[in-house]
Amino acid sequence: MIEPSSERAVDRFVELAERGVGQISRAQLDRGWQRIQDPMPHASANRRPVPERRMPERGIKVRAWLAGFATASAAAALVLVVYRTLPARPEPALRYAIEGVVESQGNVIASPSGGSSRLRFSDESLIDLGPSTNVTVDALDARGAQIGLADGALDVHVRPRANASWRFVAGPFRVNVKGTEFHLAFSADRGRLTLQMKSGLVEVLAPPNRTIAVGKNESLELFAEPAQSEAPQVKAPVAPPVAEDVQAEATVPSGGRILPSNPRTAAEPARRRMPVPANEPAPVVWSRLLAQGDFASVLTDAERRGIGATMAQASAADLSALADAARYTKRNDLARQVLLAMRSRFAGADHARDASFFLGRLAEAATDRFKSAESVESALGWYETYLREAPRGLYASEALGREMALLAPGTPERARKVAGRYLARFPQGPQAELARSLLESE
Repeated sequence: MIEPSSERAVDRFVELAERGVGQISRAQLDRGWQRIQDPMPHASANRRPVPERRMPERGIKVRAWLAGFATASAAAALVLVVYRTLPARPEPALRYAIEGVVESQGNVIASPSGGSSRLRFSDESLIDLGPSTNVTVDALDARGAQIGLADGALDVHVRPRANASWRFVAGPFRVNVKGTEFHLAFSADRGRLTLQMKSGLVEVLAPPNRTIAVGKNESLELFAEPAQSEAPQVKAPVAPPVAEDVQAEATVPSGGRILPSNPRTAAEPARRRMPVPANEPAPVVWSRLLAQGDFASVLTDAERRGIGATMAQASAADLSALADAARYTKRNDLARQVLLAMRSRFAGADHARDASFFLGRLAEAATDRFKSAESVESALGWYETYLREAPRGLYASEALGREMALLAPGTPERARKVAGRYLARFPQGPQAELARSLLESE
């Protein structure tokens, strides 16, 4: 008994077969029926004959269906073979549009210093360019793009797709992405890469042959040797300044305080150091040691020369490298002294402005240990100093985000004000979700 639904399916199959092979004659239907009845021709001699009897109209129709089914099966198989031999139609490559004012030279896209711009891709992925950011779109295909970050900061939203494959290249670093949101900043002249994840997972490839997975709400800071790194300009030590003098000359942020340190202890190592011989080997390039992750060697070389002499005479780039090495080895008191010396000696320079941001980071680290209201205000003061001195700086997004996170638990009203500033400037930033939740809680 053939069900009506099966009848409709077979009818449709016969119709498709006739489109591929032409009208099916009654003789073809009979042969098809015979083949179904007799799948093994060599055994037909032994087959018991079927009694001749008249088939009802419905039976005739069923026989036609089955014969058509056999013919259509052969046609469908032929169509499938032909289809599989045809080359697959390639997916179109992604396209993108630039929103906002930018300057371009060749394939370099540069956002202005006083504003920001956006790259909008055809798969709904977005890349927001921070002020004074230079990027290149180096490759586009159906799965994603390769973006070069020469200098500056990006807020990235890659739309999750099963086959997505995006690549971000900044100096010697490469960030592989499937679908995620993150903040990426690269300072070419300092060789510093910072990554803050908002969601998803990325894989960072860094020299020498390191692969680092970074997940949701995690952050990463890496160093590379700058393109034009200079050797430390450390001469034979002169009478080193004591730490009190360094702190007295340092710029103190509005509403902030410098955390106490022991100047006597800090100055003693310098007094015990002997002058560096004039015929010593060429000085160690600290930026190269940072790129290799050898922070201990930076500190050892600085101590050999004298910490006080280094703070008094080293270049801004070397002081920055020494402060980074001290931070990463948890010698926060030394890092703080070096950053304050940098602000005193190089006031107004990029390194000095960045030092205020890292002083805020150090004060925030002290807050994590001691939960001190004084440390919180110190961190907030340094972040505000950085934003005042470098409102379009490389760490502006992070400074505002950290301010907001520090204020949210105890002073939500202040936090909401910062949240409004954050969303106005960084609507796709890693802390945008926190900012929106604070504003919605009013």
